[in-house]
Amino acid sequence: MITVIPDLHADPDRLHKSLASQSGRGTIAFLGDLIDAGKGVNAPDDLAVLMTVQKLVAQGDAVTVMGNHELNAILFHRTGTDGQPLRSHTAKNRRQHQSFIDRFGIGSPEALDWVSWFLTLPLWLEVDGLRLVHACWSDEAIAIISARRPDGRLHSEDLPEIAGEATPFGRAVKTLVSGPEVALPAGRFFSDVNGHLRNQVRLAWWRAGGRTWREVALSIVGPEQKLSH
Repeated sequence: MITVIPDLHADPDRLHKSLASQSGRGTIAFLGDLIDAGKGVNAPDDLAVLMTVQKLVAQGDAVTVMGNHELNAILFHRTGTDGQPLRSHTAKNRRQHQSFIDRFGIGSPEALDWVSWFLTLPLWLEVDGLRLVHACWSDEAIAIISARRPDGRLHSEDLPEIAGEATPFGRAVKTLVSGPEVALPAGRFFSDVNGHLRNQVRLAWWRAGGRTWREVALSIVGPEQKLSH
């Protein structure tokens, strides 16, 4: 048996309840986004979640793939050759990463240690015939990444290219951890859960028969929300 646990987002209570229901039966598979508490987490604890997951992985009782929040953290705390962070420290990016920052700081030795561990996590795995990926299983993207990194694990030298998202390799990584995104028709936008206006939507890539934006868009808070001019 494989127990799949997605998107814990620094919620130790949900982690403990998930592990209790698993009761030691088979392998545990975490799907990334272990960090960065959302609004629904009452008592966030990035450290507690990370230490528990890291221990389970080290013991061979669990596996985990990288999520977009782990990748964002790597880029947020690492710098390029110009000395600037690979992911800008805007107010928006800080808010998304706030619980991690509150616990570890920015660029601190402890933060960088966890970022180094994140870099060891594969972008995808296949376990007993089950395909594991955080956002989107794309054979095309996996082939692009595999040509350079056959085990699906990124190297430090890949990071500036990923941050730029200007190459097939960089875009392939983003597809796996964030899912495919497309621009809305000109003049159309919507507000996300944090009130940010967006003119791109993530796609439900598994809904091959979708014919309308409402059927295939994942980013919109509620299906009743209209796309505005």
